[in-house]
Parts: sequence; structure tokens; C-alpha cells
Amino acid sequence: MSGQDSQASNAPSPLNAIPLVARTVKLFGRPTQLRLEPSYWEALDDICHREDLTVDELCSDLKDRLDSQSRRSRGVAVSLANAVRVFIVGYYRKAATEKGHDRAGHGRGDPFVSTPFDLPPAQPAKEG
Repeated sequence: MSGQDSQASNAPSPLNAIPLVARTVKLFGRPTQLRLEPSYWEALDDICHREDLTVDELCSDLKDRLDSQSRRSRGVAVSLANAVRVFIVGYYRKAATEKGHDRAGHGRGDPFVSTPFDLPPAQPAKEG
């Protein structure tokens, strides 16, 4: 591997989009590895704190509901990681209000404002 390649691998991921992080959760007492983006882990921890649940309890309940839906619909199996992401988005969408969107600066033509993909303001060019 060239020096240039090793430098590229040490470079930060663009726009704070970083790789998945694996954590072990216990589903009904059985250890299971779950891989999510760090922002989803943070959101899951926040939701569990707000709802006075452990991550293991919430994930076990979600897995139970997922299995129940799958049996009823005879549908395609959905991974627990995908179900967690959908749950988190649904949880926060239900809580989103117009006042909250306004406070966050949403609805002004820049959907990335107040998100991990928000770019810092461009620096004015120096006159030389």
C-alpha cells in the first residue's frame, strides 16, 4: 500500500457520515449483534432514556412486534437493524411540530440545516 493510500484511509468520512457501529443487545436474554450508524445509536439511547426502557427491552419488544407483523402478513422478513431505523424515524416524526421545525430553521429552502450534513458557512474570499 502506498503512503497516499494509507493517508486516504485515515481521512475523516465526508459530512460526518461514518461507518456502522456494532453493539450487542440482548433479545429476550440472548445476545445479538446489531449494526447501526452512530446517530441511530444516539437516538435509540435518547428514546430509551425518555421512555424509561433499556435498549435491550426496546429492541426485544420491537423484535416481537416485527415477528408478529411478519407472521400476519406473510411478508418479506425485515432485519432488526432496518426495523430500528424505521422505528426511530417514526418516533421522531410523530413528535415533530411546526414550532420545532421553525426553531430548527427548517422550511427555508435548505433541508440540511441543523442536521449532521449542514455545511459551515463559506468563508469570504481574501482580497489579495
